[in-house]
Amino acid sequence: MSFESVFKAAREGDQDAQVAMGYLFYKGDGVTQDRREAARWFGLAADQGNAEAMCNLGHMRAHGAGMRADLEKAMELYTKSAELGYARAMFNLGFMYSDVEGIPQDWEKALYWYTRAADEGNIMALYRVGVINEEGRGKEPDFVKATDCYTRCLDGGYPKAGYRLGMMHLEGRGVPANADKASKFFIKAADMGSEDAMCMLGKMSLSGEGMVKSVNNARKWLQKAAIRGSQEAASILEGMQ
Repeated sequence: MSFESVFKAAREGDQDAQVAMGYLFYKGDGVTQDRREAARWFGLAADQGNAEAMCNLGHMRAHGAGMRADLEKAMELYTKSAELGYARAMFNLGFMYSDVEGIPQDWEKALYWYTRAADEGNIMALYRVGVINEEGRGKEPDFVKATDCYTRCLDGGYPKAGYRLGMMHLEGRGVPANADKASKFFIKAADMGSEDAMCMLGKMSLSGEGMVKSVNNARKWLQKAAIRGSQEAASILEGMQ
């Protein structure tokens, strides 16, 4: 649809068109970027009960983008959106409760909203459920649940989960220690782009734990990790010179 047709529909009260206008002004896509104007369009859709618009306004409130930062208002908007079934708002609520300074940390509520989002297919939320269960945040550790979450995430193409699974098998947390099995998870995660997994493969190649001992193979993995931003890999490579 052309800008004119979307604009016309938005002015006539079409929620989807109003949300589309909000994105256009938020990103500056074909128009001059104007976060305040984005908030106005999202606000019009939110007033009609649009969950996506509420979530977007919550994000803007949380980050002070185009409007005054207000974490309490952001929480209200995220909650309204989440209660309407919008998965991204559920994830954002979980994140607010688990990670955001200025919001009282509440692992029970974080787990609740991450679980709700995961049930809606949000893979990052599923990963967070795994981390909370593995680390026992606000609850007893549940390694069986964590392993299940990470496995499903890895099957869905989320490399961080493969690194976590590798570390559990390498260190014997909740599963029998098995360096060979750990290396297989690291390789899978590395092939998906995890620099942490690449770094671990480099270190295991140097030590020969779970891998054939090989300086050349270690250097290959460490260089890949360093290129992707791993400071640890860069430091190890420097020491190998």
